[in-house]
Amino acid sequence: MKQLKVGVIGSGFIADHHLLSYKQLPNVEIAGVASILKDQAIALMKKHDIDTKLFQDYNDLLALDCDAISICLPNFLHEQVAIDVLGAGSHALVEKPLARNVEEGQRMLDAERESGKRIFYCENNMYAPTFAKVKEVIKEGAIGEIYMGRGREHHSGPHSAWFYDKEKAGGGALIDLGIHDIACLVWYLDCDVTSVFCQAKTVRPDRGKFGTCQVEDNAIGILYFENDAQVVIEESWTAPGGYDMRFELYGTAGQIKVAPTFTNLISVYSETGYGYAVEKASSTKGWTFPVPAEAWNFGYPQEIAHFMECIEKDSKPLTGGAYGFKILSIVDALYESAKTGRLTQVHA
Repeated sequence: MKQLKVGVIGSGFIADHHLLSYKQLPNVEIAGVASILKDQAIALMKKHDIDTKLFQDYNDLLALDCDAISICLPNFLHEQVAIDVLGAGSHALVEKPLARNVEEGQRMLDAERESGKRIFYCENNMYAPTFAKVKEVIKEGAIGEIYMGRGREHHSGPHSAWFYDKEKAGGGALIDLGIHDIACLVWYLDCDVTSVFCQAKTVRPDRGKFGTCQVEDNAIGILYFENDAQVVIEESWTAPGGYDMRFELYGTAGQIKVAPTFTNLISVYSETGYGYAVEKASSTKGWTFPVPAEAWNFGYPQEIAHFMECIEKDSKPLTGGAYGFKILSIVDALYESAKTGRLTQVHA
């Protein structure tokens, strides 16, 4: 088994999942972490018992000649940091979305091609056990040809100010949550989206300590697939009660409904509350539906393990840079539709 050296840029929520995932792989050495938030990074490294180098300048991490580097940063940093990582001779693991728009995404793909290294597109839900089982059932022909469906992802809103800044994020609930749904739906139907229609709005512009929401916090879209299927997506940053993601798919021979959150695997009623139930749940009083082994159930360790295996065996990943670009192209078309009020063609 080939030993791989990796690094992580960032020290927030996603970096936490990447470090946890890397720690589970015996052939992976975490060579370093880079973050401008030194105290946060130190706390995160202690949490995962990681004794390695900490840099405030990510270029110092790039100099370590890592096999791969995770880019766990805000959207506006994806393009430049990914290009720098690829230019340094490392594979780049880029969290969703690939970039803020297709122009940035195209420059990243150009850099990937020129470098000879790869972009691994981090779409954790496609590696989650429940959603992977859905794909397996569809491939076996259990529900026939899918002609209609629904994807939904809701929570009360991100916990970092940059998400609400249009310049830094590129968009709101659609590029943050909808991009998850679209990635899975394209995978499930195994065909391209040809056109879209979208409506978006901002319900809660005042986000308190995070400032004003400059982007959409709610969006509804319709995806029209090349096999004539019509699928609705619903995305919200204003739904209280914690993270909720689900799909409903209807085929000529059956249907599938899946939701890894708000399930009846564990149900808790508490008048006093307790520690942690699931991402974005602001309280644990009353009825809650805690998600056991959250990182595993949301696919993060499986995703990282898959990417490391692809590097070791020089094989094609389930979600590479081109896939991330395809999904970003659909999101761009949805934004154009929301702006014009018209059906919009997808150009990937």
